Amino acid sequence: MRPMSPRDLIFRLPLHLERLGLRLPQRLITWLLGVEWIVLETTGRRSGRVHTVVLDVVGRDVQRGIYYMQPAEGRRSQWVRNVLADPHVTLRVGTKKLPARVRDASGAEGAEVVLRFLRAHPIYGRVIARAVGYVDRVGRPDDELRRDLIATPVFAIEPLRSTS
Repeated sequence: MRPMSPRDLIFRLPLHLERLGLRLPQRLITWLLGVEWIVLETTGRRSGRVHTVVLDVVGRDVQRGIYYMQPAEGRRSQWVRNVLADPHVTLRVGTKKLPARVRDASGAEGAEVVLRFLRAHPIYGRVIARAVGYVDRVGRPDDELRRDLIATPVFAIEPLRSTS
């Protein structure tokens, strides 16, 4: 197993805080950055075991309850590979735990979500854009940026509605 890079440590900090049950630091960081996090439980595509990951919310459709995620490692991210094999997940938001389904929202829908996120969070957006490398810079006209973001992987997490 390779040693963790400083970038990996930063990206995994929310997960470590979650595992330790330290929700106050998470809420403080969320408040400071103005970025929401969720916890996603996936089923391992080979092991069948539950895997937990904490993700930044890059967009949200409050009316429909949809959360949008942009994976830092793209389609190579383990959670993405797991949900592509089995899109049924458990979504944890605060103290709520909900069954959900993940779908690929890449393309025009995802580009629009990420563009709104970048415009709403200019400093954090620049840091994330540089770290994940989906676009070279965010200080460009919307149409230009939207065109580049079309190829960015974005996933929508949709809570399942009970049928009873």
